[in-house]
Amino acid sequence: MKVQNITNSQFNSPEFKGKIDIIPGDLSYEPAKYVRKAYNSLQEMIKDKPYNLYIRQNHKNHTVNIIAQKEDNFIKNKGIKAEGMLSSSADLYEEVASLVINSYEKKLQNPPKTFGKKIQEGLNKVWHKFLEIMEIEDEVVKK
Repeated sequence: MKVQNITNSQFNSPEFKGKIDIIPGDLSYEPAKYVRKAYNSLQEMIKDKPYNLYIRQNHKNHTVNIIAQKEDNFIKNKGIKAEGMLSSSADLYEEVASLVINSYEKKLQNPPKTFGKKIQEGLNKVWHKFLEIMEIEDEVVKK
């Protein structure tokens, strides 16, 4: 279930990008009450962002996770994401969401290295080391 009350002005506004999704669609009474209480504030935090906030309750651990991630990456379970966890009975959604958003934006500024980039850097180091060895051998042979 998507919890997104968009007024006509927000719907027609091109700057509204981010949304709030509740995964898998149900929250128990207490977390739902706190989400409703913090919803307008959360919507204000995320409205001009190019990513979404996902709220997922873990009934087994009695926790709620708030995740910031782009929608297509969330569906594929890949890419950059930031996640925060709080107790089901806690009323700290605004604070945790703010921390998650800040963490996600920092990760966007300094994205983690991809596997290909790590391989390329490793090969560059090996190549430079090889060139150093060849230069040392050339100097020894010339003497």
